[in-house]
Amino acid sequence: MFNNKRQYLKTAIVTASVISLILVSCFSDHGLEPIRSNIQGTITYSGDWPAPAAEVRLVTATKFPPSGVGDLIIGESIPLTGDSLDYNFYLKPGTYDLIGIAWREQNSIWDIISICGIYFSGSDSLSPGEIVIQTDTSQVSNIDIFVDRSKARKVTNTKITGSIKFEGTWPDSVEDVRVIVTTKFKFFPPVLPTLLDLSFSNSISAGVDSSDYTINAFPATYVATAVIFFKSGQSLSFDDIIYSLNVGGMNMTPFSTIEDSTTVGPDFHIKF
Repeated sequence: MFNNKRQYLKTAIVTASVISLILVSCFSDHGLEPIRSNIQGTITYSGDWPAPAAEVRLVTATKFPPSGVGDLIIGESIPLTGDSLDYNFYLKPGTYDLIGIAWREQNSIWDIISICGIYFSGSDSLSPGEIVIQTDTSQVSNIDIFVDRSKARKVTNTKITGSIKFEGTWPDSVEDVRVIVTTKFKFFPPVLPTLLDLSFSNSISAGVDSSDYTINAFPATYVATAVIFFKSGQSLSFDDIIYSLNVGGMNMTPFSTIEDSTTVGPDFHIKF
């Protein structure tokens, strides 16, 4: 009987050791350790929200432009009021093409147009600043974001639709095509929009002969519509707008959208 008890105890110890090893392995494989790498900066606010706000959160995306809210990593909630806030956004190592602030009004949902502030690394307001987190202990500082609360957009069922025909040989390295509309743009004298003045369509695959487009927009008067060709490793720039103009992808006819309605936008015939 004594030998049986000793054998049982030995078996129990071995079993417990195996279970411990399995648990340690599971925790390591699934990354349950807290994320230590982060970005840091100051959020500066002005103005008032256009409607009662439910919450405001830090957001990021690993590609730009994101195709939808599913491409966003939505971070922690931050205060709704105040003039400025120092923040830490804990993220895994990697390259992030957009860092920003999104708001959600009461009884509403998140959407791409919820983004009301974006980090820009320079003077180019058409391209968000890229952030690279090298290691799991990296801290990237001075990622400052300005938010004008009065320019935050409500999420409504407002859409713009149209079609595009493509003719000729597609240029190399085009990965994605979007139709954009902007509330601010002039060639002479030059007036450039920021990303917050734009709404983007669904993604259109390179190489197609034709496609319909749909833009989830906000109610506004839009002064220009353009077909933009995103190339591998390149950000949106004024050169992309010029290229769009040269291939027939620019329309400068203003039109307005009404909340919770669908507006027919311009059709395009692109000639490469």
